[in-house]
Amino acid sequence: MNLKILITILLLSLSATAQTNQPPRTMAVTFDDLPYVAAGQPQYLPNAQRATKEILRILRIHRVPAVAFVNEGKLQARGEVDARIALLQQWVDAGMILGNHTYSHPDFNALTIEQFQDEIIKGEVITRRLMQSRQPYQLYFRHPMTHTGDTQAKKEAIENFLAARGYKVTPHTIENSDFIFNVGYVRALCNKDEAMAKRLRDAYLDFTIASTQFAELISPQIFGREIVQTLLLHANDINADCLDEMLGRFAARGYRFVTLDEAMSDPAYKTKDTCVSRSGPTWLWRWMKSKGMQVSFKDDPEPPNWVTDLYRQR
Repeated sequence: MNLKILITILLLSLSATAQTNQPPRTMAVTFDDLPYVAAGQPQYLPNAQRATKEILRILRIHRVPAVAFVNEGKLQARGEVDARIALLQQWVDAGMILGNHTYSHPDFNALTIEQFQDEIIKGEVITRRLMQSRQPYQLYFRHPMTHTGDTQAKKEAIENFLAARGYKVTPHTIENSDFIFNVGYVRALCNKDEAMAKRLRDAYLDFTIASTQFAELISPQIFGREIVQTLLLHANDINADCLDEMLGRFAARGYRFVTLDEAMSDPAYKTKDTCVSRSGPTWLWRWMKSKGMQVSFKDDPEPPNWVTDLYRQR
């Protein structure tokens, strides 16, 4: 047999073996700040419609279920209420679950318990109505900025309030700072600077995988194994344009995509979060602290400085 053919067969065999040997991994995907995160564009609705359509198209192609967290205050725009509600209906029609992200996305650190409870109640009115046809389903809540309470009393009060209303607090184990990348990305699109837009897309995808690799490495130090990961994204332009490649890269790392219900059934997610903080770290950090462990997170990646500088210029 021709030597060149033999080499080609060998390379293909090695490639197939490498793909086969990828460890089986599992991930749930979530989106925050629905219906859409504007970042300085002149027109909200057409951009929101484009991003929504594209994100749902890619989720359908990759067969990815998702829970999408809504800020219902964003629906209240003169002349656009029905059109903005229609964006949420598209998520429901696509088989996704709508969750509660409060009404106006306030910082719990700056609110009283009672004020935050009001935000939760106001934030479920339209979402619950849109999800009527999907009952029964698990209600999920995510704190804005994942600020879960800066005092023990506030944290416990809201946890109890949510549980009484049937909600589960939604953790995340991977957060890729997409909102930081998105600001520069939208500006580049508005300026028709495709070179900068591509640079940001490439950096964003690489950073997402770096953040994922860190979660894969740190979770066995806390739980003795890789756990089911939960990814936190936002309904924005950079995800509309990068989600296809992102999900492909996850699949190449051995991930299959599951519902949040299935992710939450992983025993790791039964670990009680006792961490009280003014910041919003991932649940891997919270669980580590809750278990009384001292695991170094020094290698947890940060966005490139040049991307952060673009974000600060907003």
